[in-house]
Amino acid sequence: MSRLKLTLKKLSFISANKDPASIKFYPGVNVVCGASDTGKTFLIEVIDFMLGGTTALRDLPERVGFDRVRISLEDGENNAYTLERAAEGGGFGLYDGVLDDVIQTTGVTPLKAKHKHSTEDNVSGWLLARIGLLGKSLRKNKLGVTRSLSFRDMARLVVIDENEIIRSSSPFLSGQVITKTAEYSALKLLLTGADDSAIVASEVQEKRLIGVAAKVEVIGQLITELTNEISAQNLVEAELIDQADKLALAICENKDEMEIFQGDLNALVADREVLLEDVKEIKNRTTEINGMLERFDLLKEHYLIDIDRLVGVEETGSLFVHYKEVSCPLCGSKEHDGSDEIQCEGDVERIVFAAKKEIEKIELLMEDLNSTVSELEAEKTQSIPELEEANSRYQEVDDKVREAISPDFQENQIQYTRLMEKQSEVKLCVDLFSRLGSLQEKMDALIIPQESVEELKPTVLSKYALNQLSKIVENILIAWDFPNAEDIYFDEVARDFVIEGKPRGSRGKGLRAITHAAVTIGLMEFCRDNSLYHPGFVVLDSPLLAYYKPEGDDDSLIGSNLKESFYNYLIEHHSDSQIIIVENEHPPANIEENIHLTVFTKNPQEGRFGLLPH
Repeated sequence: MSRLKLTLKKLSFISANKDPASIKFYPGVNVVCGASDTGKTFLIEVIDFMLGGTTALRDLPERVGFDRVRISLEDGENNAYTLERAAEGGGFGLYDGVLDDVIQTTGVTPLKAKHKHSTEDNVSGWLLARIGLLGKSLRKNKLGVTRSLSFRDMARLVVIDENEIIRSSSPFLSGQVITKTAEYSALKLLLTGADDSAIVASEVQEKRLIGVAAKVEVIGQLITELTNEISAQNLVEAELIDQADKLALAICENKDEMEIFQGDLNALVADREVLLEDVKEIKNRTTEINGMLERFDLLKEHYLIDIDRLVGVEETGSLFVHYKEVSCPLCGSKEHDGSDEIQCEGDVERIVFAAKKEIEKIELLMEDLNSTVSELEAEKTQSIPELEEANSRYQEVDDKVREAISPDFQENQIQYTRLMEKQSEVKLCVDLFSRLGSLQEKMDALIIPQESVEELKPTVLSKYALNQLSKIVENILIAWDFPNAEDIYFDEVARDFVIEGKPRGSRGKGLRAITHAAVTIGLMEFCRDNSLYHPGFVVLDSPLLAYYKPEGDDDSLIGSNLKESFYNYLIEHHSDSQIIIVENEHPPANIEENIHLTVFTKNPQEGRFGLLPH
């Protein structure tokens, strides 16, 4: 069969109000490298988005104002096309040729975003037609029910993002139980060129499907929506369950720390409350004493005034008792004038005597008052050090309380809240799989009459093709100077490769990344060498992770020749196909003239800032 392929030519962001931003690609090896946060990973996301991906583009500050995205491609017969899509998603516009970065409204053919079998009025069908796969079918379950091949089944095998490239599961499977049969069938299609359109479901099953068609359609729609949601978020059930377990453990540990903190804090707060009451009590008693002393001063003043008045009475009365006879100060008569008509009721001596007694009485009260004032003054004087001591103890405990609620404690509380929020998010994601499994059980119950339908055998790949693919992957890794790359074979149970007796997925993420890259490139070479269907290009995000971010010594390739061997191999073997590499680090300087290099500097004053302008 003739070999058809696609080559990416240019990716552009355009707008009526902003200067365009574009990046060009060429046949052979393309490398985009440079600083972090310059749009390298975003570039992979945009390519996938423009190949029919349903995940919305991230709302980056640099993207604001760009309302449409274009990707230009060339088919195997050198015909060039441009696909245009709104940055917010939706359908596509198809133009002939590689467009300049200006808005164009004529010569467009609309393409739907949703795939439809055997038609080119949608972007999936149009892309499949360019590589000869339009109208193909994939088996999707054990009963032989098939579905239409979508370009998304191909895209996930050639556009490998940073999360996908380090996954520990098979490079050919997404990790979703509901889609694994179809995904394995897609691999079979690439390895053999044959799809599953020849499979015919049993007669009993066909009758059952007709009888429950409406229910199946509704449940199938729900399954599709859940599957799309899971795929859009790149969720893997096993990883989520593991994450949920780790979160539960972290929350438990954090909660224990919080309870210890809180217990100590509660005890300190209780002590502070007691000490505060002591301070208040001393202050209140001091205020009360001050008030009493003020009143006692007034009372003492009244006593002194009364004494002065009584002393005056006493002194005046004495004058009349001890001096010559004078007129009565009370009635004005002579004391011994012999008159019987005037009777004076005044008794000066008695009045003087009474004044003396009253003075004595007030003086006794003054003594009691002075004694009470002395006691209060003494109590007031004693309260001063007591108040100082109580304030000191209160301040000491208050400082401990403030120390207990220091930034470390607050950070602990914030971390606990974040963990709880993350746990809720993970639970919601795990629930998607639970709901999906429940719906699938209902679907199976509707379409599977268990007692009468014989299940088809699982999809089996050609051992010859698998051995040939394994040999290609082995040769690639050996050429790349990958350590211990001999004796590679494909494990059909795990549906992944075993390298030198060790499962590929059991290695560190850095080695998983480079071996995933080898598998992806090996699959393209297998299809090329056997004239089989393949999109014709590969996009890889961070395949050389083991060089700059290994998980440990067993995952590190630092100091080896693999990096240079990796690029030299691609240059030598892939001048007729297209490989796009996104990396943090620059390729070796001695090979730069043999590749198409784009560097994102993250410096507005030097070179290209990033995918989009600063």
